Parts: sequence; structure tokens; C-alpha cells
Amino acid sequence: MKKSLIFCVCLLLLGSCKTKENSKSNGSDENFTNNNKLREIRGKVVDVKGKSIAFVAVKLYLDENDCMNAYTDDEGNFDFKVGELRIKDQSHFEAVYKGYAINFLSLRNFEENKPIVLSKKGELVSVTDYRVFYESIKSCSR
Repeated sequence: MKKSLIFCVCLLLLGSCKTKENSKSNGSDENFTNNNKLREIRGKVVDVKGKSIAFVAVKLYLDENDCMNAYTDDEGNFDFKVGELRIKDQSHFEAVYKGYAINFLSLRNFEENKPIVLSKKGELVSVTDYRVFYESIKSCSR
């Protein structure tokens, strides 16, 4: 009888410790989620005539060690979902497509209702350089 009573008390204590651990971890996750709200960034890439460009490789540099990738769809659209805390003052886009000059745009200057315009003025991206960039940004988070 004494052994079974001790066994039941141990199970009760063990169960209460697990419940307390779970409630602590859930509370801290909630605080982190509330403080780090997701921001959805949507954009479009077009040429100077306003025609949508598909398959543009878009890299969002959040800081020197953190980046995200996206590729435009058939209509030139791309999107990112990023935590607000990851966005810094120096955050910027790099849009690359073969036959066009690279476009760098600060996230501060980005307006969702204004497209990113790729031009054929300046140093144009070769097919090889485009493919290398396209593949290299896959290592960035999505």
C-alpha cells in the first residue's frame, strides 16, 4: 500500500512539472509571436514599357547575414512574409534577370503599388550570371 501511494504521488508530481513546463514555453512563444508580427511584402517587376517580367530572381537582404528569396510568377508578381523584427534600416531588394541591368532598391523606398522597373541601361546580366544568381539565392530563407 505504501509503495503504491508513493508511486501515485511521484506520477502526480511528474505530471504537474510537465504541465508547468508546457505553459511556460507556450507563454514565451506567444510573446515572441506578438512582438514579431509577420509583414507581407508584395511587389511586381516590369520592364520600362510596363510589361511584366516572369522568373526574375528577387533577393531581399534583411541585413548582412540574413536574406530571403523569391521568384516572380508569370505576371511578374512576388511576395515575402517576414517578421517585423528581421527588417532593418539597410534592408533592400536586388532584382536580377538576364538581359537587364541589376536593380537595387531600398525597402524604405519600396512602395507596393509601384513596380520595380528593370532597364536595359548599364551593365546587363548575362544568362550565366543570371543562372548563378538564381541558384545562389536558394540558400536564403523563404
